[in-house]
Amino acid sequence: MALPALPNLDEQHWSTSAFSPPGMKPVDVLRPAQDPYKNTNPNAPALVLVPGLSMDSRAYIRQLQLGGVADVHTLQATNEPVPGEEKFGHFARHVEEYIVANKLEQRPGGFVLGGSSMGGSVSLAICARGRVKPRALILIGTFGTCRHLPLYQRVLAPLSWYLPLDFAKRTARYFGRMIKNPSSARFRDLQYLGREHAYRSHGYYGRACMALTRQNQIPDAARISIPTLILHGRRDWILPHAAGEELARTIPNAKLVTLEDAGHILFFTHAEQVNAAIADFIATL
Repeated sequence: MALPALPNLDEQHWSTSAFSPPGMKPVDVLRPAQDPYKNTNPNAPALVLVPGLSMDSRAYIRQLQLGGVADVHTLQATNEPVPGEEKFGHFARHVEEYIVANKLEQRPGGFVLGGSSMGGSVSLAICARGRVKPRALILIGTFGTCRHLPLYQRVLAPLSWYLPLDFAKRTARYFGRMIKNPSSARFRDLQYLGREHAYRSHGYYGRACMALTRQNQIPDAARISIPTLILHGRRDWILPHAAGEELARTIPNAKLVTLEDAGHILFFTHAEQVNAAIADFIATL
């Protein structure tokens, strides 16, 4: 399916508005601001993209190309806890409330839910919770069980409540900007971090890291009954390709697309291939 050209990395492509979920702090919602990325087809599905751990959802700017086939919505994660929630619920709840408030389920094309890394895990949790019903699911470089994480990460996860992880991210951003023409998947991913600037609190990292390092969503994944596309980089150095293969085996009739030269941030570093796969997937719905 033909898509518009990839947008340049200009934040003016985004239109930002605040969404205030009931009983929660406002979160930013980013939508396409300019043609040809604004979808005007009333029958096209909404595409709701959930950011990964510490991710600024502006990093989905290259997914604006998908405005040719869907109405793109990206939500920033909330730094605040959500009363009555636990684990991934803190991150799933405001996405669910946004979908309900904007009646995305009632669109003729419904909505497609997607996420990268932790955003994929949150998307899996949203499907399992059943409060909203996506038409399809897109999982990008994600995983269904913490056993794919190194043991030291699982052991040290409680320290995430106290460690200066946002400072470490800013440091990685500084060095990432110094990398010119990166040749490896790892350095391409670090270069991507040079565009990240969303602030995340200690509480955010504590809730997120504990949820990620204690999760097992495989039983829930086995019960997913909607079309599912899984995209994973063969050179993913954060979540191994085996994690994508496991989800593809577990989710009934899921389709796995492997990008041989891609690392963890494949939605950014290999956007044309990722977007083409997503566009073809949406066309089959």
